[in-house]
Amino acid sequence: MKSKLIFFVSLLILCSTAYGQFGSVGAVDARSMSLAKTYNATTSGIYSIGINPANLSFNNDEFIQFSTLLPLPSVSIGTGSNFISMNDINYFFGGVNGEARYLTEQDKERLNALFDGGGKIFASVNADLFSVSIKPANSIGAFAFSIYDYAEMKAQIPSALADLALSGNPIGKKFDLSEADIKGWWLRNYALSFSREIPGIKFFNNVAAGITLKLVHGYFYVGTNKNTSSFSTGSSAELTGQTDVTGYSAFSDNMGVKYDFDSVSRQSDFSLFPSPAGTGVGFDIGFAATFKSVWNLSLALTDIGSIKWDKNAAQFNSFGYIYIDDISNQDQLDSAKESITGDSKRIDHFYTGLPTTLRFGVSRMLWQEQTKFPGNLLLAFDYNQGLNEIPGNSLEPRFSIGAEWKPMDYFPYLRSGFSVGGGRGFRWAFGLGIDAGIVELHFATSDMQSVVVPNGTKTLSVSFGSRWKF
Repeated sequence: MKSKLIFFVSLLILCSTAYGQFGSVGAVDARSMSLAKTYNATTSGIYSIGINPANLSFNNDEFIQFSTLLPLPSVSIGTGSNFISMNDINYFFGGVNGEARYLTEQDKERLNALFDGGGKIFASVNADLFSVSIKPANSIGAFAFSIYDYAEMKAQIPSALADLALSGNPIGKKFDLSEADIKGWWLRNYALSFSREIPGIKFFNNVAAGITLKLVHGYFYVGTNKNTSSFSTGSSAELTGQTDVTGYSAFSDNMGVKYDFDSVSRQSDFSLFPSPAGTGVGFDIGFAATFKSVWNLSLALTDIGSIKWDKNAAQFNSFGYIYIDDISNQDQLDSAKESITGDSKRIDHFYTGLPTTLRFGVSRMLWQEQTKFPGNLLLAFDYNQGLNEIPGNSLEPRFSIGAEWKPMDYFPYLRSGFSVGGGRGFRWAFGLGIDAGIVELHFATSDMQSVVVPNGTKTLSVSFGSRWKF
């Protein structure tokens, strides 16, 4: 089953373009990635899909924008962790001159400390099959339609596992495994957006409101729903504990996944438009304003809604008590194994939310049409707050700043930014943009530290893409 999921996600990456945004920390388009995902008050046209539909009205008066596979296929990929770098991996697990490394007590303490508040691993890709925005006139408003995908897998490794591996299970110590969590999915959003300027509001130059309606198709979901497991070693070295884990999964028929309780095997049948395993609806709402023609303000609430998973849906349960005081007692071992592995069963359906996110941003254009400093400089600040722990989202707020400088005509845009929070720590982004009139080209990474100090980085990302505009 794992190999099939990797195949589907890999093919999705190769065949798609990346524009629609998702959640508070998910992968984004190349321009937004180069600004450290500081996108709330800096996006317009198709780049604003999934961020703030009101920004559709501020698309520099181009009549139409759209994305295709040409001239440059657009891809955004991110992966990594929030707790361990390549240097750490090489030190703790790489050995010394081909031999195993023996860890000192100080080494063990440092490795344990890496997992404190961390232990998160993720991989994500954002992809768009088609996007177009049209702005006939200010009095009519702006429209957009997009079909975009998002896939992510994320896992939380409990610090108790590292402690157990390094220290064993000393008498009287309790190991809490409730931090363990895994979630992943592949979704496709069919999004229809509308934005219109609101006339007659004083103080601001322009004010716009927008809404996006989404039909969501889910092609797979796997995830834990509850986990309160723990174990400890008693005064007589007996092992006691309890497992209490519940999880859910669902897969498209095209994936050919066979559960242990299934009596009929299925064949995988890949398609760019597979049958959904779940269907839902969602919407975004947003407001945007300009002040003194150089300030942009943005406020939005995105991905409000849920998904009903009803195709090949299953529930996994692991519940029971563990007691072992004699490792030669087969009945005790079998009972512990049964409690840990649990059982699974087919269910009619289950529900998950969408990665609902509150977004706020402000940007300021400097040096525009002035001669004291060459070109134009755009500065921006963002606050993104995930409202659930759905893939692509985080309950930890994310703050970011970004800057875009175009020194002169016929010179690329230079972009950079910094992001903190969101469960993924500090990140430094950098990118370039080329505006050739009717087409734009963008190249970016949100992890510039992986270029400057590759062995010290915890995350990797790359993004490149293009946009047509007329």
